Amino acid sequence: MDSLNAPPTDAPASAQHQASVWEDFMDVFYAPAQVFRRRAGGNFWIPLMVVTLLMTVLAFANRNVMLPIMDAEFARTAPAVLRANPNLTMEILQRGKNIGFLAALYGTVVLVPLMALVFAFIAWALAWLFDGRISWNAAMVIASYALVPRVVQGIVLSIQGLLLDPAALVSRFSIEVGPGRFADPATVSPLMGALYDHSDLFVVWTTVLVTIGVATIGKMPKLRALAFGAAFWVATMSLALYQAWKLT
Repeated sequence: MDSLNAPPTDAPASAQHQASVWEDFMDVFYAPAQVFRRRAGGNFWIPLMVVTLLMTVLAFANRNVMLPIMDAEFARTAPAVLRANPNLTMEILQRGKNIGFLAALYGTVVLVPLMALVFAFIAWALAWLFDGRISWNAAMVIASYALVPRVVQGIVLSIQGLLLDPAALVSRFSIEVGPGRFADPATVSPLMGALYDHSDLFVVWTTVLVTIGVATIGKMPKLRALAFGAAFWVATMSLALYQAWKLT
């Protein structure tokens, strides 16, 4: 976390802004503070569109991996949904699953910008609470670059699709990089499952990038930045927990 308190570079502002967007996407892996510092007042649309395009392409490429996982998740959760909602029928749920699969393939065009918007709002609001005020534009820049790990997640999913036995894809936990990988989907409660999902490497990585971005632009000291990062992780997890709670 030393990058949280890294001093400004001595290079003039004009030289810093000569870095290309592609350099930003490389630098965000090993020098994210520099990216956020030089792009704080820049155009967030370019990184957001690049991330959205890459995630959309990967979602389509990974469709054969995701379909058996979605089928397994549906078979396991459908009975609980029907018990909690007596007015629903299996036919309605089946239609919902088909729509969900289409959304997973093509909905990233909308879902990725929406995710960035939600992350930016939470980061912007929490930054004010932790006395590290940032502009809305800076919050969107941070959120856009913080989604880069989700692109890596899609690539990792593609690799797993090539290496894993399709019979091993029995739940969403089967492809996670985190504690959920070792969970038994048959016995995990919806709330615990949401906690496992939010402990995935790529979710944590996104949280770390948001924290570095807010700490860098908002000039937060290290301890306050760590507290912000924990609060951001809890805030985003609460959204997942709420959705899981409706299944209990």
